[in-house]
Amino acid sequence: MEGPLNKWTNMVKGWQLRFFVLDEHTLCLNYYTSKDKVKKDIKRGKIFLKGAIIGIDDADDSTFTISVDQKTFHFRANDSDDRERWTRCLEETIYRPPSINVTQKHSHHNINDLKKKIAEVNGYLSLLEDSVSGMVTAVATDLDPSDSAQIEICSNNMISSLKDCVEEMNKLEFHGGKVINAKGVKATLPSDPGMDDHKPGTPIAPEADDIRDSQSESDNSDAFFDADEDFEDAPATTLAKPIVLETKPSKELLAIEAEHNELDSFNQYYDGNEEGDVVIDNSNNSVITHLLSQVRIGMDLTRIPLPTFILEKRSLLEMYAEFLAHPDIFCDIPKQPTPKDRMIAAVRWYLSAFHAGRRGSVAKKPYNPVLGETFKCYFDVPGMQDGEKDTLVAQGPCPWSKGSNSLIFIAEQVSHHPPVSAFYVEHPGNNIEVNASIWTKSKFLGLSIGVHMIGDTVMKLLDHNEEYHVIFPNGYGRSILTRPWVELGGKCHIKCPQTGFNADIEFICKSFYGGSKHQISGSISHVAQGKPFCKLSGEWNNVMYAEFDGRKKEVFVDTHAIPIIKKQCLPISRQGEWESRRLWRHVTKGLYENDVEVASEEKFKIEEYQRTLRKERELSGEVHLQELFHKEGDNWVFNAPLSSRKAKL
Repeated sequence: MEGPLNKWTNMVKGWQLRFFVLDEHTLCLNYYTSKDKVKKDIKRGKIFLKGAIIGIDDADDSTFTISVDQKTFHFRANDSDDRERWTRCLEETIYRPPSINVTQKHSHHNINDLKKKIAEVNGYLSLLEDSVSGMVTAVATDLDPSDSAQIEICSNNMISSLKDCVEEMNKLEFHGGKVINAKGVKATLPSDPGMDDHKPGTPIAPEADDIRDSQSESDNSDAFFDADEDFEDAPATTLAKPIVLETKPSKELLAIEAEHNELDSFNQYYDGNEEGDVVIDNSNNSVITHLLSQVRIGMDLTRIPLPTFILEKRSLLEMYAEFLAHPDIFCDIPKQPTPKDRMIAAVRWYLSAFHAGRRGSVAKKPYNPVLGETFKCYFDVPGMQDGEKDTLVAQGPCPWSKGSNSLIFIAEQVSHHPPVSAFYVEHPGNNIEVNASIWTKSKFLGLSIGVHMIGDTVMKLLDHNEEYHVIFPNGYGRSILTRPWVELGGKCHIKCPQTGFNADIEFICKSFYGGSKHQISGSISHVAQGKPFCKLSGEWNNVMYAEFDGRKKEVFVDTHAIPIIKKQCLPISRQGEWESRRLWRHVTKGLYENDVEVASEEKFKIEEYQRTLRKERELSGEVHLQELFHKEGDNWVFNAPLSSRKAKL
């Protein structure tokens, strides 16, 4: 492929038109100052493409990047179609399987390669089974039942044979340079003392979950959003049954008490707020590089597994609760005397809601919630008494909270494909309720991963008969091969139809041309006035400023000056079987103790059990029934909101 592209050059700090020629045989992208120089072979330069990664900027439709050897080159095509042609051709060239060379110096019988390939096969088998299952379902409607059944039988036989092969490979053990199975020594291979033994059957990479991307030569980036791992080669695992307390002989009561104590021993792993840094060593880097070679620009990452070592020690459902880490700011909204003041207070809470969700300087991905998973907690509101434990509280989502002045949060994973999380918030004392359902849609952007937050969030101030419709920003994970970091991006709004007040807020992604990270800009206005009465600026994880009616800027939110309030959860022994902390407790313990293999195994058990339940539902024709929410139109609504409970009293 050949053609003109603009290339960013630091020599004169700007775009320069160059003519590019892709040499697929030498894996080089040669460029010239003009097309005439091609015939004379007078090159301006060349970019070696071996191991390169292609990236795009989701914020515009013409720029893309090539990252290789710790350098990032920036290009601008004529339009989106031209960019599509170049990125597709570059990806096909870079990721094309190399031809086999029998005289090659590097032997594929090296012990490291063998162990890596076995780990890869475990992951590929699950992806293949999903693809085959989807194919069988798709053709079933177009073929005769007998033909469809024959295809399904052949597909199942193929998968079964592959599983048998994978099972045999997983039985292999490595000692020194020897590959050993149940029958004894199988082969002797060159040893490599730098590689730890891989446990048979342990999946090496278990996770994955759209946004915009802008990359610089030194600032690459990426945040990690989990997806379902579909490893099918391990036996189904039954989760522990819920504990039922009743009068029993003393030995059985002692056994129950011991089980309670064992469950509550996991509480300690959820007490801390800080996350350790992700260590991208050579082995981890190779896993990520291999995963990147399997995906393409713009690909949906919902079903692509990401490695366990980048996981955060909590579920995505619990992460959503961090939006309420400043409950006093949230509860201050309905106390304001005018609609204008209430909109300003709502914007102040909104801008304070994002920094608490990031526990460390390095981006990590929370657990992808499984279907039917729930999370419940409440927050104590500074400056408020506990309030009454009346009928409203007793019939509410967290009857074990302190009273009517507790801020309640409850969430459920209501759908798995697409991944939709529903959550509900209420404060009985101030008559506030919030309903939200968010679909996280992820996209691969090269050196970044983007996650679009799709869905509707509605906050109701019941005493004022006002609704506030809220849109959340997209999330980006940058620099996934080095030190991952989080960036928010996108144009958002808060609108109140009843009063006519609106807020428009933009989370600005850092451009490789320059600028600062984590910037926001915005304004608050009324539909009857053409000019906003408040302008907003600053950094969403630092200090933000407001300028009212042209006056001097004042501090609007200082994230360092407002304390983060800890959420209150039941001890794990009192939680339901499908509540997040109890469900993921062994994974969290493994990550807390830096035992990635244990965390991977435990995560695999949960997901395998989910697959078993899904297959049972498919065979029986049953559908999953949500526990806490029901669907109204395109949105999920809590079954017993504060407003409906008050109406019944």
